[in-house]
Amino acid sequence: MSRASLHVTVDDGLALVTITGSGEGNALGGTFWTELEHFTATAAARDDIRAVALTGEGATFSVGMDLRWYVVRLRRAERSGDRTFMDDDVRRLQQAMTAVAACPKPVVALIDGECTGAALELVSACDIRYATHRATFALPEAQLGVVADLGGLQRLPLLVNQGHLRELAFTGRTIGAERAARIGLVNDVYASPAALHDAARTLTDELRRHPAHVMEGVKRTLDDAHQDAVRRGLDHCARWNGAHTGADGLRKAMSARLETATAP
Repeated sequence: MSRASLHVTVDDGLALVTITGSGEGNALGGTFWTELEHFTATAAARDDIRAVALTGEGATFSVGMDLRWYVVRLRRAERSGDRTFMDDDVRRLQQAMTAVAACPKPVVALIDGECTGAALELVSACDIRYATHRATFALPEAQLGVVADLGGLQRLPLLVNQGHLRELAFTGRTIGAERAARIGLVNDVYASPAALHDAARTLTDELRRHPAHVMEGVKRTLDDAHQDAVRRGLDHCARWNGAHTGADGLRKAMSARLETATAP
């Protein structure tokens, strides 16, 4: 299965999903969001898929949201006078993340290189996270004047303690793989991308020893205890950013970040 922003191969029960995204660094934009949601529905229905592994193309997992793509969308919304665009669109993107969390098959993130912003929120929706030594993690949304609103602030507290999470969310600073492992953000750190893939295959082999309905039951039982809180948190973030930042404020902040990134 090959799509514009995802490339999927299925082998011996493992669906390997390679993120190519819509921009440099496997940026998450364009058709990525609908493709991701469609893929999770496909994976749920296929008996030959026992586990899903998400990885990035090349030496980067993902730089996060495709700011160029989103700035264009914000400009169109402003010109059309669509005052509900930001709230509606955030909820659409949230749904794509929730589809990953709700996938009945175990989902493991294989993280090599940068994993920033929306990409970190994506891996927080996965069940297991493996990283290479050169992986880095950051949640820099506060630097854009917005609250991270795609599920990271709701799901990351299930992985790391409040002190570490608040430091990441307040400062936007980048941490390396070793610290990510110490605080529980990743399960294990490996020497190379090849070792990540081997770990995912080993995991899939172990999962295949158990009935698929048992794996789904374990996942749903673990998730059910937190679903109401996650839904409330997602709704709160969507409303907060719409009320306090707005489409115009977000567009200006993203445009400034793009100018800084491309400055000589």
